[in-house]
Amino acid sequence: MHPLEQLRYLARGWETGDELPAQEAAAVLADLAGQNPGALVQACRRLVERFPGSGAAWWLAARALTAASAEDGAWEAADDLGADPTPELAARAMPTGSTVCAVQPPRELATHLRARTDLRVQKKPRGADVVVVVAGAARHTPQRFFGGPPPAAGSLLLGARAAAVAGSAGAAELWVMVPRGALLPAPLWDQLVARCKVDVQDLWQADRFGAAIGEDGPGTPQAVLAGPTCPAAAELLGWEI
Repeated sequence: MHPLEQLRYLARGWETGDELPAQEAAAVLADLAGQNPGALVQACRRLVERFPGSGAAWWLAARALTAASAEDGAWEAADDLGADPTPELAARAMPTGSTVCAVQPPRELATHLRARTDLRVQKKPRGADVVVVVAGAARHTPQRFFGGPPPAAGSLLLGARAAAVAGSAGAAELWVMVPRGALLPAPLWDQLVARCKVDVQDLWQADRFGAAIGEDGPGTPQAVLAGPTCPAAAELLGWEI
């Protein structure tokens, strides 16, 4: 099967799940990089066009396109996504003995939360001490340096259900998990927002969250949004929407 056909097959299968099959996507991109480097840009664009609201798809494509070796870059990026420590760090950060509402948690987060026998984990926010939502994508926002201009407002994209639950969190603390791959440089973030025609209710400003957890651990939302990101690959900018 031609790699581009593999990509279409992979995309159809992904529609039934919530998490990017990074290893499978990397295999397709690596095959293309080895066989026909000129088709790699087309494949990366198709990947993000099919799933424009997935920060991980943009992140994986950007890493492959900007690596010295696109083939190695695709595999290294997929391995980095697979080794994301954020879910475990998020579970560890939950207050001892608390009731946690985890909204559509990724498998790794659900597993680590279940391992915390002192927590009560539920699907609805009513009665929860902490409501945790997962960002599908976020805008990288460098922190302000002394004497420098103020940073742009940090923004995060939530899924429709996560946004609805977050909006009804009530007195619960509202936390956001920003997995590795979700945090995008401003140029890629702008492309994502334009291409997926984001509903404004799904875009949340960083200051609406009491805390955030990224790949470097828990912190203020502003600190987490200043964390590691990917290069703004020129090939993913400015082509016809």
